[in-house]
Amino acid sequence: MTDTGDPRIRLTVEGHLALITLARPEKLNALDLEMIHALERAAHLVDADRSLRCAIITGEGGKSFCAGGDIEAWSSIAPQEFGMHWVRDGHRAFDALARMRQPLIAALNGHTLGGGLELAVCADFRIAADHIKIGSPETALGIIPGWSGRSAPCAASGCR
Repeated sequence: MTDTGDPRIRLTVEGHLALITLARPEKLNALDLEMIHALERAAHLVDADRSLRCAIITGEGGKSFCAGGDIEAWSSIAPQEFGMHWVRDGHRAFDALARMRQPLIAALNGHTLGGGLELAVCADFRIAADHIKIGSPETALGIIPGWSGRSAPCAASGCR
């Protein structure tokens, strides 16, 4: 296992394959700021390893790939800090995943909601189990997804 700086983001390498696992099933693999930073570190570690040919990102447990941002974690952040760190750091982490030279496969093994869907969009391929739900619940609150604005166009345009 390679150290990402947060045990809830596990990076394991087996041969030419990297596996990034969101390991917070008790919170439906919801992301907080430390996990976002660890995702960015994982993306840089994978990208820098010339022996790796492919990467897979998945969630631990079968209930949720990723339920998005941990509302409890970001609700305590001051508005200016939210914009400066939560949104910008999320963009940077998702961009790092989208720009990896190796193909990234999102193995959607559980519900993929909000920021989790935005995370899945960073992948080159998405494979979904037949029992999952996919959606952007934040739109029901009248807000737009906060992380996908830069990652999805980057991945689609091939700006790796």
